Amino acid sequence: MIARAQRLAGWVALAAYLWMGAVLYLRVLPATAWHWPPDFYLTGYDAQNIAPFLAGLDQSAKDAYTRVLAVHDRVFIVALALWLALVGWRGSGLRIAVAGLALLYAGIDLAENAALLDVVRAGGLTSAAVGAAHHLTMAKFAALYLCVLVLIVHLRRTARDVYDSD
Repeated sequence: MIARAQRLAGWVALAAYLWMGAVLYLRVLPATAWHWPPDFYLTGYDAQNIAPFLAGLDQSAKDAYTRVLAVHDRVFIVALALWLALVGWRGSGLRIAVAGLALLYAGIDLAENAALLDVVRAGGLTSAAVGAAHHLTMAKFAALYLCVLVLIVHLRRTARDVYDSD
């Protein structure tokens, strides 16, 4: 049962990720002269960093990007968090930490998407909106990295326990 759900969540996450990549690569990035979207900045950004991206969005690219944030990325986030939790759902009590961190990542990433949608739809760049989105972007990556790190440690421990019992 868990293995089937794990595979389904993984395939849904992969399909959503590939679809978002195609939309961004084919419709959004060419319109913005290949400036990166704000949610790609690992170390955050300010209004000056993302102004060229937002200025380059014509109506078609803006619609495509908001659809990516509002629909496709949400599907990806939930599927990825579910996949991380299901992969880690074995063995010791560390599985609770993995599931909790996956849930934390999903909550932060969904909040980041809402903040970015506010920035994109507002038209003008306000320092408060960009600041909120900036901090959520950095927190998203930190939560995801921490979840993956704990998952790797957990999987290594459970694999070692299986081999040590032989």
